[in-house]
Amino acid sequence: MNIRVAAIAFVVLVILTGIFAPQAFFTVDQTQFALVTRFGDPQRVISKPGLYMKTPFVDTVDYYDNRLALFDAPADSLLTSDKRRLIIDVFAIARITDPLRFRESVRDVQRAATRSTDIIASELRSEIAQDEQSEIISENREQIMNRVRDRSQSQVAEFGIELDDVRISRADFPPEVATSIYARMEAERKRIADQERAEGAQRDLEIRADVDKQATIVLAEAERDAQQLRGEGEALAVAIFAAALEQDPEFYAFQRSLDAYRIFLTANSTVVLPTDSDLFRFLLSPDGKIVSED
Repeated sequence: MNIRVAAIAFVVLVILTGIFAPQAFFTVDQTQFALVTRFGDPQRVISKPGLYMKTPFVDTVDYYDNRLALFDAPADSLLTSDKRRLIIDVFAIARITDPLRFRESVRDVQRAATRSTDIIASELRSEIAQDEQSEIISENREQIMNRVRDRSQSQVAEFGIELDDVRISRADFPPEVATSIYARMEAERKRIADQERAEGAQRDLEIRADVDKQATIVLAEAERDAQQLRGEGEALAVAIFAAALEQDPEFYAFQRSLDAYRIFLTANSTVVLPTDSDLFRFLLSPDGKIVSED
């Protein structure tokens, strides 16, 4: 009988454990906050991961992500201090630090993102109105956004949120202004390109002129050397002829006459010269008559 009662009690205990255990225990991940409420009334906030107990069927656990989240604000047209308009798109990186305050103020991430970006956009508009366009699109942009983040933090903290960073993802000119700016940029680039082309053409002319000058000098020097060599060659030839003439003037005259005969005594040619010409003396026979092939 006692064994039967113990068995029944054990079975009942197992059944009750299976029913009540899921309601009595809960886990918290390292990426979460847990907020325990009792009939909607907050009881405690758990920020450390682990296994925890709660009152079954009475307590409820709400979880909130403690990791960084991206809040992206819509692009807005803002006026700078120098009366120039810019289309600026900003985003913020934030995290939930106080789940209880977060639950009481905004309840969900979507509403928190909307209200936070509204605050950031308002502070950004005030800041941009005090800065010049050149400062916003230059390296001073980081300092500007740090000031926006610091001023927005005190307001966003009321939602249980901490801003980690605020940055500009895009800062463009309005379409009508961008068109004129691009036109000026294009004209400036064209002016620079035309200037470089003109400088290149001038340099090309200088190089060509210098090359032509060098070529003229080289040709002149070559012609001078050639004339000098020709003169030296002719002088040497004259000296050789003179030396040959001195050795045997008669043979030299004979050689020159043969060269003349070879030039003008061609086939079917007729030559009329005085009979006492020195040119014919080598064509005469010993008796004074012209030598004939007949």
